[in-house]
Amino acid sequence: MPEQQREDGRGAGQHAGPGLARERRRWMTTAGLGPRRDEKMGQVLYFAYGSNLDDEQMRSRCASAQPVALAVLPNYALAFGGFSHRWDGAVASVVRARGARVEGLLYRIEEADLRALDRCEGHPFAYERVVKVVLDEHGRRRRATTYLQPEDGFESWAPRPGYFRVLWRAYDRLGFDVAPLATAAGVEP
Repeated sequence: MPEQQREDGRGAGQHAGPGLARERRRWMTTAGLGPRRDEKMGQVLYFAYGSNLDDEQMRSRCASAQPVALAVLPNYALAFGGFSHRWDGAVASVVRARGARVEGLLYRIEEADLRALDRCEGHPFAYERVVKVVLDEHGRRRRATTYLQPEDGFESWAPRPGYFRVLWRAYDRLGFDVAPLATAAGVEP
């Protein structure tokens, strides 16, 4: 698919929040061509929103992972569904939800670690690896790889307490709003 160039500042996420309308920026999309490489050769930006927000887990999965910035995924909401043998229950995903947003963390990782992360996330069976535009803490739009469960046939259900606690601790440590996390899990904040 050919690259598309837009100079009018409009496109995916145009109403996603502050920083997007500050100035007109030229941006490009390369739909379907895989993860966007970061400035450094052989690295990609990865947006974590679930248990990979946990430092210890992320280091064990991706030794090269370096936190870059806090970020939000606009027009998506956190949800729990699917089944993880490791966690013995539902795990985090994101679903389209106009006006909602999912808080997360951007990491820079080596491509070899991305392949390892594919295995941990069950790609392409449990999760799909996709590239989404996120808004970082400085208001900058960034293309980042993330994982989501297919929405076709997705059923939400509550995660196990152990999995939920991992996310709760990460949300608390990062200063995220815990209300969307609690709502997605069906518990009181």
